[in-house]
Amino acid sequence: MSEKELRDILFQKLKDIVKSPYLIETEVPVPYKHIYIPTDGETKLEIWCFKQDITIYKILFDKTVKQKDSKVMKEAKTLIEVVLEKDSGQNSHHAGLPFVILELKKGQPNTHEILTYSQKAEMIKTIFPYCQFLFLILGDVSARSYRHGINFDQVISLKNPNDDDEIKGLKKILKEHFNIAKTRLKQLTETNRKRKIKSKGAANPSLPKT
Repeated sequence: MSEKELRDILFQKLKDIVKSPYLIETEVPVPYKHIYIPTDGETKLEIWCFKQDITIYKILFDKTVKQKDSKVMKEAKTLIEVVLEKDSGQNSHHAGLPFVILELKKGQPNTHEILTYSQKAEMIKTIFPYCQFLFLILGDVSARSYRHGINFDQVISLKNPNDDDEIKGLKKILKEHFNIAKTRLKQLTETNRKRKIKSKGAANPSLPKT
């Protein structure tokens, strides 16, 4: 079984675990890096994406958005031109705001692969700090996956993708991490909301009562 076959089997078994406005799909382009490039005209913001095996997400950019369709504007003036850097293979998918990412490997990966995936997880989490990054290995998991996968939220061992009990357990894990991601996002936005309220209160103190 190839990793693509494993991905497609798992997707068919997992595709009903979320409801709108959330989506679950394969090969979703997820931003991992933002680069601001000043030019003589407007500043360019390059958004670079990784394709993920299976992702629970909301739409960031619709798949109809081309490389230079988006802009940050004030009135009629373009302040920042947004360049969505994705290859032609990613144009058939929406770019995603990830809640849970499930990366798959057939068999135990070597140390270099684990470090590479862990760095990828770190880069994505820098932009989406609430995102949960899960690393699934078809087969046994060696100790090095835990030693070097420091940015994985969970390492999962799957023996048989056609085993109903294992799939049931995998669904439970995904739902748990999906709820963790939503809770963390709520905490982040709640913190920002409180800061705004506090800032407004400091700028406009109420008059003392007489």
